[in-house]
Amino acid sequence: MANNTQTTDVSGGRSRMDQRILEAATCGDSSSMKELAKKNPSILLGTSPQGNNCLHISTIHGHKKFCMDVLELERSLLSDVNCEQETPLVIAVTLGHAPLASDLLKCCCKEEELRRIILQQDRYGFNALHHAIRNGHQKLALELIEAEPALSKAVTKYNESPMFMAVMRNFTDVSEKLLAIADSSHVGKYGRHALHAAARNGNQCETCGLQVKYRIVYVCAAN
Repeated sequence: MANNTQTTDVSGGRSRMDQRILEAATCGDSSSMKELAKKNPSILLGTSPQGNNCLHISTIHGHKKFCMDVLELERSLLSDVNCEQETPLVIAVTLGHAPLASDLLKCCCKEEELRRIILQQDRYGFNALHHAIRNGHQKLALELIEAEPALSKAVTKYNESPMFMAVMRNFTDVSEKLLAIADSSHVGKYGRHALHAAARNGNQCETCGLQVKYRIVYVCAAN
């Protein structure tokens, strides 16, 4: 994760982050941030050498109030990706800040042009749903699926789908929700898929559901 937040000049036309904003985001100091933004709104748009904006940095430290306050002033911060291809939402889920991630998700859903951010994959191909399942946040995973079912289609660079990861961990509620999505991916590492995982775990309900899914896929492909 790109969490080095020292201030310096950056390439790509991005302005460097003001040290005062860096400190405010790191400490969760909303009052200082608001005062600085009042004098110069564009101060919120600066980034660190790793591409982190002030929302990324505050998210890394889990400062929920700061995050919500800065988004009231500058919504575009939600869509920025750092050098690891991480949005603030992906960072929140990766680091286990589930309540903050839930709030960031709701912010993304409020505006149609921000919804695409929910689908962002990091440099390893993990999206927010992969990370939620990986970290055991089942409630958050269900929220993500409800908000953006297309998250279920993404496959990591390690060839892991959200369904495969959910079945491997015996997350029944999440697996069933994913099974209900017709075009959700089921692939897993080493040529395996979610049916292998369900059979290995002895989960008969999931095994039956996955068998039906594969039968449908096979028939469609044959036609």
